[in-house]
Parts: sequence; C-alpha cells; structure tokens
Amino acid sequence: MGMQVSIDINFAQEYSPKVILNCLMNNGWNIYYQNIVTYLSSNDIDDYDWLNIDMNLFNLDKFINSHNTMNKVGIVMVYNNESGGNLLIYPNYLSMSLSINRQYLSGEIIPDFNWYLVRMSGFLRNINLSSIQCETIY
Repeated sequence: MGMQVSIDINFAQEYSPKVILNCLMNNGWNIYYQNIVTYLSSNDIDDYDWLNIDMNLFNLDKFINSHNTMNKVGIVMVYNNESGGNLLIYPNYLSMSLSINRQYLSGEIIPDFNWYLVRMSGFLRNINLSSIQCETIY
C-alpha cells in the first residue's frame, strides 16, 4: 500500500455538509478534475463506492438536494485544477484524502500541508474550528 495523506478538520459546531461544500466552492475549490466529477451517492452509507460522471452531465443542485440537511457528502475537489483529493464532509468534521497531484515540500517524501491549508484559508476563516490534524502514513 502507498502513502496515505490526509487533513482532518473538526468543527466547533455542526454545519450542514451542503453549506461546507458551497463554502469550499466559493473559495476556489472545484468539484471536477480532468472534466470528471467523482462523488458518493446520497444512499452510500459505508460502501464508499465512488462514482464518476462527465462534468457536463453532473447536476450540482440535484446532487446537493439528494442529501438530507445533515447527511455526509462525499466528493472529489481540486484547487485551480491542480491538486486535491477525496472529501468526506460530515456535520462536525471534514476529512480530505490528498490523492490528486499531491504537493510535497521536497522530493516525494514530506507532503506540503501548508499548500493545502493556505488554499483553504478563506473557508477556514468562515467556520468555527475545533482542530486541524495533518497526517501522513507511510
């Protein structure tokens, strides 16, 4: 198994995952990468069967409306079509698996968490945080 890299953000209060998704999108994060949207259906409880669809066929409003207010949302997001990964957004936390064009400090040994956090700073300023954990498992 390869390296696993993630950023987990715990919220100090509950937010609708749909609100969090919109906040990220309003701060430069996109739901498509290489013209594909990768997401979890609203009825995917614990299977994590990621689905792919052409970005022109994906209806964001329909996707968002298929989720109850406090249901988890699973979707791949990238910043400026450059780097990102799979996001699981729950009412009390967000977990991002950094899997698309991962940024590194030097070589391919130490992930550059700062790169991601800087690009999430607009979003992070708009929510009440409890903790942020950056993790690499080799």
